[in-house]
Amino acid sequence: MHLPAKTLTATIAFGFLMTLSSGFGQTFFISLFNAQFREAFTLSHGEIGGLYFVGTLLSAVAVIWLGKLIDQTNLRLYTALVTIGLALACLIMSKVNSSTTLILGFFMLRLFGQGLSGHTGITTASRVDARYRGRSVSLSGLGFSTAEIILPFTAIFLISSLGWRQSWQLYALVQVLGVVFIAQLLLTKVDFTGKRAASTKIDPDSWNRVQVMRDGRFWKIAPALFTPPIVSTALFFHQESLASSKGYILSHWASGIAAYSIAAVLSSLVTGLLVDRYTGAKVVRLYLLPFAIAVLVAAYVKIPGLPFVYYALVGTTVGIGTPSVSALWLELYGASHIGAIRALTHACMVFGTALGPAVFGYLLDAGVAWNTLLVSSAVWMTVASILLVATNLTYIPPPKSQQLS
Repeated sequence: MHLPAKTLTATIAFGFLMTLSSGFGQTFFISLFNAQFREAFTLSHGEIGGLYFVGTLLSAVAVIWLGKLIDQTNLRLYTALVTIGLALACLIMSKVNSSTTLILGFFMLRLFGQGLSGHTGITTASRVDARYRGRSVSLSGLGFSTAEIILPFTAIFLISSLGWRQSWQLYALVQVLGVVFIAQLLLTKVDFTGKRAASTKIDPDSWNRVQVMRDGRFWKIAPALFTPPIVSTALFFHQESLASSKGYILSHWASGIAAYSIAAVLSSLVTGLLVDRYTGAKVVRLYLLPFAIAVLVAAYVKIPGLPFVYYALVGTTVGIGTPSVSALWLELYGASHIGAIRALTHACMVFGTALGPAVFGYLLDAGVAWNTLLVSSAVWMTVASILLVATNLTYIPPPKSQQLS
C-alpha cells in the first residue's frame, strides 16, 4: 500500500487504536478477573485454566479463516465488524452465568480482541510503503504496551468500585463510543479500501497461504518466531509460582512488568528504524537473544532488582519482534495475501498462548523445578535462533503450480 504522506499518520493512529483495544482480549487483562470468575462459578485454578484453554484454542481456529478476509473485504466494513464484535464480547462477559457461557466469553474476547483487533491494526500498518513500514508497525504496536500499562490499573479500580460485571459493561460502552467511532473516523483519512487491488490485480509474485504452508523455510523459522508467545504467556500465567520459587512476593515480582512495558516501547521504536534501514530479515535473526538471557538471569541471578532486569529483557524481545517479524512476512512472501498469511501466523501464536500455560502447569504439577524449565527454555531459544540464522530469508518467487489461497 503506497500511502501519501498525509495519510501515514492516520494509518499509524488507526493501528495504535486497534492494538490498544486488543488489550481487552489479552491474557494479562482477563487474568485480573480470575478470582471473581472462580468465586462466581466455584471453579478451581485448573478448571478455569481449562476453560480458558478451550476458548483460546477455538479462537485460534477461527482466526485462520476470519483473518484472511482482510485481504478481500472493505477495510471500513471489516473494522466495524471486528470492533463491534469486541464490544459484544465485553457485554457477554458481563452476563456470563455458567461455565459454558464463560467459554463463549473467553472465545469472543480472544477472537475479536487478542486475535482480530491486533491483526487488523498491524496488517494495515504493515501495508505502507516499504520506506516507512518498520516505523509504521513499531508505532502502531505501541498500543500493545500502552494497554499493558493502562488497563490493569483501570480494571483493579473498577472491580473494587463498581464490581466485575459492571466493569465489563463499561468496557463495552467504551468500545462502542470510543474505538468503533474513532476507528471509522481515522479510516476516512486512509487511502485504502481493503480490497485486493480492485480484486483483480493480484501480484503473481506474492505467495498465497497454501504456498507458504508448503514452504520449508516457514517451518524452519517458525520455532523462533512462535517461541515468545508460548514461553512468555506461560511465564506470565504462572508468575506467582515463579516469584515464590525465587523468594519474592508477587507484588514485588509483578512490579517489574513496568520495566517490560518500557523496554518493549523503546526497543520497538529503535527496531522500526533499523527495519526501515536494514530490512526485517536482517534485524529478526537474533531477536530471541534478550529473552534467552532473561530466563537464564531468572534461573541463576539473585538480586533485589531481578524482576526489573528479567522483565526488561523479555520486553526487549517482544519490542524487537513486532516490527521485524511483520516486515519479514512481507519481504519473504509479498503483500497480496499478507492478511491470510498473518492470520495463519497469528493463529499459531494464539494456539501457543493456550498451550504454554497448560504445558508449564503440567510440568510444575509433575514436580519439575523452575530452574529446569528456565534453562530448558534458554536451550530451546538457542536452537531455534541457530535454525533461524541458518535459513535463507531472501525473497524467492512462489511455485506457480499452487494457486489456492
